[in-house]
Amino acid sequence: MNRIVKSILSAALLVPFLLAAEYTVVGSVGSAAQAAEEAKKKPRRKANRVQTIGASRVKVFEKINEAFDAEDIAGAQALLAKLEAEPDLNNIEKAYIANYKGNIFFSEDNLNGALREFKKIMSLQEGISPGFYNQIMYVIAQVYFSQENYSEALKFAQRWLGTQEEPTADGYMLVGQAHYMLKDYNKALPMVQKGIQKYIDLGSTPKEGWLNLLSSIYRQKSDYKNMLPVLKQLVQHYPKKTYLLTMGGVYNELDDPARMTAMYQAMYDQGLLSAESEIVTLASLQMSQDNPYKASTVMEKGLADGILKKDLKNYRIYAQALYLAKEYEKALSPLSQAASRAKDGKLYNQLAQSYIALNRWAEADGAINKALKKGKLQDTGQTLISQGLVRFEQKKYESSKAAFKRALQHKKVAKAADNWIRYVDNEIFRIKELEKEIVINTDVDV
Repeated sequence: MNRIVKSILSAALLVPFLLAAEYTVVGSVGSAAQAAEEAKKKPRRKANRVQTIGASRVKVFEKINEAFDAEDIAGAQALLAKLEAEPDLNNIEKAYIANYKGNIFFSEDNLNGALREFKKIMSLQEGISPGFYNQIMYVIAQVYFSQENYSEALKFAQRWLGTQEEPTADGYMLVGQAHYMLKDYNKALPMVQKGIQKYIDLGSTPKEGWLNLLSSIYRQKSDYKNMLPVLKQLVQHYPKKTYLLTMGGVYNELDDPARMTAMYQAMYDQGLLSAESEIVTLASLQMSQDNPYKASTVMEKGLADGILKKDLKNYRIYAQALYLAKEYEKALSPLSQAASRAKDGKLYNQLAQSYIALNRWAEADGAINKALKKGKLQDTGQTLISQGLVRFEQKKYESSKAAFKRALQHKKVAKAADNWIRYVDNEIFRIKELEKEIVINTDVDV
């Protein structure tokens, strides 16, 4: 049976059980050596004589351990119950019994029961080795953490931290995680930094979860400048698309659209962008970097591959990219698709501009009519000017003048409209003059 069933707890949760060969009697050389080793840790507890398991109970604990190894929990529980009923147990024996029972409760996901047993050990200070006692504090902190009781987890973790001359990287991380879950990011940061640095100093690569935690702390503090190198470590050691996307977002927060665009383009070139939102983001970034042609190719492929839905939003972006790239002919189809789906006439107006750029006056006139009919234009007056222009080019002078006269009602373009009306009148007069019959007077005196 797996004694540790919650991944959030480290392997240290299960305080190592002593095998029978390790059991010593009071006053033995082994007991003295163990006490000397524990003394090096300089715990903040009053020194006391470390007790050992009595010789008569060594075999019992050995059988309990064998039952655990064989995953015979019922057998282990029976042996523990019998042993616990004995009246003359010393503190270390009671502690080991509680430790076994706590692990059994933990394996059954009975965290309250596990806490109850582990806390029994905390009350048995006399005779307990400092190392064992301190380790139980750490275990209790982890169990509270798994219960999402972060304030209690932090309390016990900090108590444990105070007993350590050289805290482990995992210990620092436990304290940091508790602070983080309590939204105390300023206190979480140095603990997590110390834990990661401790790991690096040992020549190990920081764990992915630890780097993620550090990155999250910087995000919560809106410290994107320091978040960036952490993300770079994640990309280096644990290359994943999600970290590259997050880096792109950080470049955006740092107001560095050029690097954000380069990041997205690199992912696109490697085939990493597969979601509609990612493709659209890249196209929008390319347009913001004055590269509408690349944006149009990205949108074109996305629509052709079926990644992008053929809807108003995507046709609009594709058409705008083509239009900005001066690909007016190619812009006609997506513009027409988008314009027909739009609730306003803005895209029909843009479609008309593409037709005008191609000198396709009649089609431009039709698009303008649809734009004016749908309405909600940004500049109705300018659209009327365009209508007058395309009709003038078609030599529809009276309807051209009518459009310009409607434009007179819009102050922004009134002067231009008035000038156009005069120009059209002059053109009409010129044409009429040209159409007059030319009379040659032949009655000339010689």
